[in-house]
Amino acid sequence: MTTTMAGPLAGAARVRPDGWLATPLTTDPAHAEAQARSLIHRHHPAAPGPVRCLTARYRTAAFALGAPPRQLLKRHGDEAAYLGEVLAYQLLHDEAVLPDLHSTCDATLTLVVDFLDAGADITTEDGFGELIATVAAIHTSPARWSPATAEAMSHWQLDSAAHAATPAWLRDPALWRRLLQLTAEAHGDDHVPLGHLDLKADHARRRADGRLALIDVETLRPDLTGIPDLITLAHLGQSEGRALSPQWIRHTYRRHTNRLGAQWSDAGLVGALHAFADATGLISLHGVDQ
Repeated sequence: MTTTMAGPLAGAARVRPDGWLATPLTTDPAHAEAQARSLIHRHHPAAPGPVRCLTARYRTAAFALGAPPRQLLKRHGDEAAYLGEVLAYQLLHDEAVLPDLHSTCDATLTLVVDFLDAGADITTEDGFGELIATVAAIHTSPARWSPATAEAMSHWQLDSAAHAATPAWLRDPALWRRLLQLTAEAHGDDHVPLGHLDLKADHARRRADGRLALIDVETLRPDLTGIPDLITLAHLGQSEGRALSPQWIRHTYRRHTNRLGAQWSDAGLVGALHAFADATGLISLHGVDQ
C-alpha cells in the first residue's frame, strides 16, 4: 500500500520519496495548458474549448474545458494512477457516484469527465450522512455488477485473496486474513473488496442531477476493503470544524451498507477495524471503534 497521503491513515501508508516518478509532468501552468491543447486536438476532439489550466503538478494536471466550464481534462504522469481512475469509472458506472466520463486515452494517460464546480456541503449531519451513503454505495457496488464485470474482476474476489500470498507491506499477515474473513462474512466470499478512496471535503461535489459525487478516484483499489475509508470518514468527521461522533459515523455506515446488501454486525465491523489497524501498523482509528 503506497500512497502520498498519510494523515488519517498514518502508519498504514508509506509516503513515496521525491523523484519516484520517472517522467513527471510540467508544473508550469502555461506549458501544461499548451500541452493540453495539443492532446485534446489529437485524442479528445469532441471536448469543448477553450482550455484553462486549473492545476499543474508533477503527478497530475487538470484543465477546465469550455466557457463556462462544462468538462474537465485530467492528465496523469503515473500510469498506475491513470489505470486506477479509469477502472473506478468502469466499475462504478451504474452507481452515479462519480462525474460522467466522456473519453479516455491510454497513450497519453488522459481522460475527460464532467466538470463539477458545485461543492457538496458535508459540514452538517445530513450532508455528511449523504457522503457516508455514497461511500457505502461504492463499497457494495460489486453486488450489483453485470455478469461480465463480475467475471472480469473475479481474480480479486475474497475467496481468491484468502489463498493468495500476503502483501509484503503488511505487519501481521494473520490479522490481515482475519480482516478478509470478517469482510467475507459481511459481503460474501465472491465480494471484491473495493476501497481506499481519497476522501476530502473538496472532493465531494454535486452532479447535474443533484446527487453527491466524488472526484479524484485514482486511489481506488480492489484489494484493500472499505475499512480504510471508514477510518478516513471518522477523521474527516472531526476535522475542519466538524464534531461528528465517530460512533455515529460507524453506525450510519453500517446502516447504509446493510441496506445495500451487506450483513455487517457492529461487533464484526469493530473487529475488522482492529484487524486492519493491527495488520498495517495504523497509528489511530480516530475513535471509530468506540
